[in-house]
Amino acid sequence: MFKKILNTFGTKIAAAALNFLIAIIISQTLGDEGKGTQALLLTTITFILIFSEIVCGASIIYLAPRHSFKKIWVASTLWSALIAVLMGFGILWFYPKLAPDLVFHVAMLSFVTSLSNINFRFLVGKEEIKKANYNTLLQPVLLVLTLVVYYIILKRTDIYGYIIGLYAAYGGTFLLGIWMLRKEYAAMLRDKDSNYSEVLRDLFKYGFLNQTGHFVQFFNLRLSYYLLDRFINVGRVGVYSNALSLAEAIWIVSNSIALVQYARIANTDDRQYAQKLTLDLAKICLLVSAIALVVLCLLPAEFYVFVFGKDFGEMAHLIRILAPGVLFYCVFLILGHYYSGIGRYQMNTFAALCGLVVTFVCGFTLIPRYDVVGAAITSAVSYTVNAIFLFVFFLKESRFKGKDFILRKNEIQSYIAELKQQFLKQPTENEQTE
Repeated sequence: MFKKILNTFGTKIAAAALNFLIAIIISQTLGDEGKGTQALLLTTITFILIFSEIVCGASIIYLAPRHSFKKIWVASTLWSALIAVLMGFGILWFYPKLAPDLVFHVAMLSFVTSLSNINFRFLVGKEEIKKANYNTLLQPVLLVLTLVVYYIILKRTDIYGYIIGLYAAYGGTFLLGIWMLRKEYAAMLRDKDSNYSEVLRDLFKYGFLNQTGHFVQFFNLRLSYYLLDRFINVGRVGVYSNALSLAEAIWIVSNSIALVQYARIANTDDRQYAQKLTLDLAKICLLVSAIALVVLCLLPAEFYVFVFGKDFGEMAHLIRILAPGVLFYCVFLILGHYYSGIGRYQMNTFAALCGLVVTFVCGFTLIPRYDVVGAAITSAVSYTVNAIFLFVFFLKESRFKGKDFILRKNEIQSYIAELKQQFLKQPTENEQTE
């Protein structure tokens, strides 16, 4: 299991490094206001995708073996186009601060992204994990290349370089997905079955349940961007988004562990084993995440000015405010995947709702008064409430005690020994054919 976690971690690290480079290029070229606009564009696209993925979300992975490619693809594509149009008009009406031409690109990019995601999820549903990973990593690669040409070689200084980069990234992965699924696309042209009632029912049934929690958590994680833009200015969004993105990069550890944890728990009926596994992985996650956070918090303001530009010195202070909440949220991610693995998705939604209440109360109170510091405090408290909710219920169900989450010296030595074994040992015959 350690090997799978390390492989997943490596893939996520590569993507995170590319996204970090993207943030540096935009921050250095466009400053805090340009970075703020970029953050709002990407966040708004993500918001639209929440509604698109009611039909073309993770439920495709489950339904891919159960319905024809044509039925799922047609239903998902039409739904994505409808949502892009409706949400485009909705943004023009409810969020007039975003320029109309940018709204058009946001709507179009959400549709192109949905098409790319449909292919990605079919690949996962077919268990073509390596192909799906290649598809995912291609996005930041294409985006970085576009930004380098537009901002560094051509020396332009407007947000449209980022927009062009997104078209290249998601359009490129969509085309790559078509090539990877070329047999399915060819078969779709020959499929004459036009009865879509059953596939639509299943897509909505499974998709709605899955997206409810994502909808709540989106506001929990990103409402501060819009509040900063409304009460302060877009430049403050740029500073805060960089600080939050760096702090949240710590979650790569949790997400890598949780992916393996989820698969293991979903394939066992032994509840006590699942609980003990969750406890052990949570302790590993806390240890590694705490070390990474300490390093991040020790970086001085001058480092962030050097990397991102003169507008971003406040990031050091903001990251230190965010750190406790980010660390607690690592536990939330591990416990949340435990509840997902046993089929109790509603627990994650309830936890997110508790955090959302905090986000609304603190956000509208602290952000107008304390600017980005208020946003950081809001996020830190909200993340902590998320974690405490699941922590309390997990302790009650598992009969563990709070002190059981504290790492012992012998456990640390055991983890280090297993890591050494994974890096130093020769692969067995089974591992070579895996």
